[in-house]
Amino acid sequence: MLRLALGIAICVLVVAGGCTGEKKPAAAPATPGTPGRSATAAEVAQVYFAAWREGRYAEMYDLLTPAAQQSIARERFAGRYAGIAEEATVQAVAIEARPADGGRVPFTAVFTTGLWGELRDANTLPLVQTGDGWRVEWTPALIFHNLTGANLVRTTVDIPKRGAILDRTGKPLAVTGAVPTIGTSKNLINVPQFVSDREGFIRYLAQRLGLTPEEIKRKVDDPKTDADLFIPLKTLPASTPDTVVQELENTPGVVVQRTARRVYPNGTAAAHVIGYIAPITAEQLEKLKAEGYGPDDLAGAVGLEATYERELAGQRGARLTIITPEGAVVHELAKRPVRPAQDVVTTLSIEAQLAAERALGDRTGSMVVLDPRDNAVVAMASHPTFDPNLFVGGLGEQGVKLLNDPRRPLLNRTVNASYPPGSTFKVISGAAGLERGGYSAASRFPCPPVWRGLGPNFPKNNWNKTDEGQLTIAEGLMRSCNPVFYDIAVKLDGIDPNLLPEFAAGFGYGKPTGINGIDEDAGINPTPKWKRERVGEEWFTGDTVNLSIGQGFLLATPLQVANSYSAIARGGVLRTPLLVRELRESGTDHVLARHEGKEIGRLPVSQATLAVIRQGTAMVTQDPRGTAYSVFRGSTIDAAGKSGTAEDRGVQSHALFAAYAPRNDAKGVAVVVLDEGESGSLEAGPMTRQVLEAWLRVAG
Repeated sequence: MLRLALGIAICVLVVAGGCTGEKKPAAAPATPGTPGRSATAAEVAQVYFAAWREGRYAEMYDLLTPAAQQSIARERFAGRYAGIAEEATVQAVAIEARPADGGRVPFTAVFTTGLWGELRDANTLPLVQTGDGWRVEWTPALIFHNLTGANLVRTTVDIPKRGAILDRTGKPLAVTGAVPTIGTSKNLINVPQFVSDREGFIRYLAQRLGLTPEEIKRKVDDPKTDADLFIPLKTLPASTPDTVVQELENTPGVVVQRTARRVYPNGTAAAHVIGYIAPITAEQLEKLKAEGYGPDDLAGAVGLEATYERELAGQRGARLTIITPEGAVVHELAKRPVRPAQDVVTTLSIEAQLAAERALGDRTGSMVVLDPRDNAVVAMASHPTFDPNLFVGGLGEQGVKLLNDPRRPLLNRTVNASYPPGSTFKVISGAAGLERGGYSAASRFPCPPVWRGLGPNFPKNNWNKTDEGQLTIAEGLMRSCNPVFYDIAVKLDGIDPNLLPEFAAGFGYGKPTGINGIDEDAGINPTPKWKRERVGEEWFTGDTVNLSIGQGFLLATPLQVANSYSAIARGGVLRTPLLVRELRESGTDHVLARHEGKEIGRLPVSQATLAVIRQGTAMVTQDPRGTAYSVFRGSTIDAAGKSGTAEDRGVQSHALFAAYAPRNDAKGVAVVVLDEGESGSLEAGPMTRQVLEAWLRVAG
């Protein structure tokens, strides 16, 4: 990258307090005015230095000798100072002046820069007596003492190759590779000995590249394009078969150039997690320009590409030099070495990720798979999805369609969408009843088709229209019987309305899980205080009843549900999910940093209570009476789980299923949430089984 400080900078503010990049009124004292004839050389120098520190270049210009002013116009003078300040990423200027020696004032300019830190330039300010008193005998050497004549200040930036994003076994998820750009030139397409049938050639290219003939003609007939210049028509994805590229390359008139480009070799797989790079935004440039980024650069936009931008990009090397107009280096003012990029090694399994996306199919929803042994994320799938390769060259037509798609394909539903967890929450209600409601594993509850525990005017229906008799808490989970948990809720509410929300918080609801690498929503764990502050109403027993079956105001991300079931599967320890395991020196196995899932608490349950909950989830899939028995019958993975079907404010129903396997030594936890569905067991359950079976084949 090459930038020459030749003109007025677009946006530069050099003040003692730093460079914000936004022109604001200086918080400096009022302009002191031009010193009179009686001012000493030292006093004139002080005014000149103060104006320099505060970026008041016009006032500096007023202090120059008439001869100096004739050598450079006011606008050019101010523009050169501002341009060099931007070129050198100057954030602040300080002047260390020493006592004047007649008309000479020794000083050191101390520049605080973004790229090189502090630069010190020892110099001398020459002043001469004029009819208006002491004035500065200015030359460009007063900016940097080696800057003389027509020489210029130049910054050159050395950009290291971007690091890769890898799955847990080192398979590439994002790499910098060579991709084919297909094009031609006027001296080919318009010369019959190369292209005998121009119109036929254009139709052929349009068909092979997915363009219209009109699009190609606009480019090849542009009068501003030189005859010998390569005219790029389309950059093909890295996954383009070699046979296609070779066919184009062997076609007379076609030129294939291979250029370095960010490539996502698995296309849409894990796109929401990996993210993508794109042309840098104005906001990003403001933050990164001090690192050597320019307006034509690419930077991580979302996902891991954005979170680990600095690690994946490495440190840009930079030289600040004084050059001649012809480009020869006269003097090196500062140098910063290149620091190689780092590779980001995730815990994702590309095999499990692809299995998760196949299981979801074209259903709108999401899936999270964790390895509960270390709480590592195995797969995170969100559908509809997108191909991150589309964004690398800028927001094209397909990118605009994605942004405007009402299905919101850019939304990562695993962590940035919140849903009522429905009956998957009943494990928490059951645990709270056992711990604080005075119930035991042997306690039994009626399971009628209609429950009237809030009074005859407030009946609530069970999903099953027949009376199921008396059920234990474990059997209540097996049958997903609402009345069992309604009764528990009434008892808990009578003791303390905050009890069930406190248990929900103990299972990780209402706060971020702490996953590393991507942003996540906190969801909502409603409490009496929350309802008063947010809704402006008091908490009722009916709120606790709704909460007991994962309804009401409760909202959770699929990752939060998966994390709570991971804790259930592995003895009650609640941990942060782990998505990024290592940072490595790019292209090597040298580990620079290693991360682990951290324990953030323990479920607020005894081992005896946990055993009841685990028994109930096992019965869901293993007992012939279980709501998901038919789904898991014949499976070899020995799973336990819980279904859920939840209404979202009466607008639509979501289908959920959470499962772990093997149930006595879990190696996988999977949660499926479908944005629209009628049965968690019958719709989300088979997807959960499918992905767990795929993951356990990989995990062994």
